[in-house]
Amino acid sequence: MAPRGLRDLIVLRQHRVRLERVRQDLRAEQSALQTQVQKLRSDDRYLQSLIRRELGFARPDELIYRFKSEPQASVP
Repeated sequence: MAPRGLRDLIVLRQHRVRLERVRQDLRAEQSALQTQVQKLRSDDRYLQSLIRRELGFARPDELIYRFKSEPQASVP
């Protein structure tokens, strides 16, 4: 094996380990997204919660109170 051959082999193995980690992360993310899609399709309570949280919707019998945040006082 040439001198660079061993170094290249080590670099390639490290690269493979990084790619495996990325692959695992992507699989976990895919699983989470599949779960979310399934909930969106079948769980009305989850969908309602998401709509209320993301879009600010309310039920007809609810009141929403919004408070202005006070400006931060500058400290000398």
